[in-house]
Amino acid sequence: MAASKCRPARAQAPRALVLLAGVFLTAEALAPARAPELNLRQTRDRRRLTDDRDQEARLVFARDGICLIEDFFDPVAFVDMRRAARDGELRLRPEMQESVAVGRQGCFLEPGDAVVRELVSDETVARLRRVAGDDFLAPADFPVELRRYPVGSSMGWHKDEALYEKPQLEVVLTLSNTSDSETRWEMADGRVCGRWLPPNSLLLVLAEGASHGVTPVRIGDH
Repeated sequence: MAASKCRPARAQAPRALVLLAGVFLTAEALAPARAPELNLRQTRDRRRLTDDRDQEARLVFARDGICLIEDFFDPVAFVDMRRAARDGELRLRPEMQESVAVGRQGCFLEPGDAVVRELVSDETVARLRRVAGDDFLAPADFPVELRRYPVGSSMGWHKDEALYEKPQLEVVLTLSNTSDSETRWEMADGRVCGRWLPPNSLLLVLAEGASHGVTPVRIGDH
């Protein structure tokens, strides 16, 4: 079950990562994706840009308890993740349990799914440890969930409930987005930030931290 719906007893544990993969499955998203080819220079430039983004994200996360990192995964790996998400489309079902989300669809992903493999890889966890400033961060024992926000869906303002003694971090990866919806969150100074989340962007959220929500989808899918 997704972290936002679970109410297990709290237990002593290292800070955990609860992984959620947002998917927006439209005709555009279902078109065959072609993996870009990167030469050595492009690879070096990407690595430098990634380091800069992670450093900026670390400062923002330390201040607000939430941050957005764009172009998170390697382009080739991300193509595989999107392909795997398309395979999971038929398993998406309306969420029936009580939630702050309205009209959302979801399903759990198998451990061997390409999306799951990349999210829990040593490289990904190492990056998230640096951004969060926590060397003991580790994937939680919750399955990764694929989610879809179709037209008419939204998610109200809320704070994620802590599931462990040390509040977990929740990871939301956007796989495709053709909607007009924004994800909004409250920063430490009280201002509200609203962003359209591009594909391959990763939102890192501290449980019991920043309030956040998703505006109603009027066109496309989020």
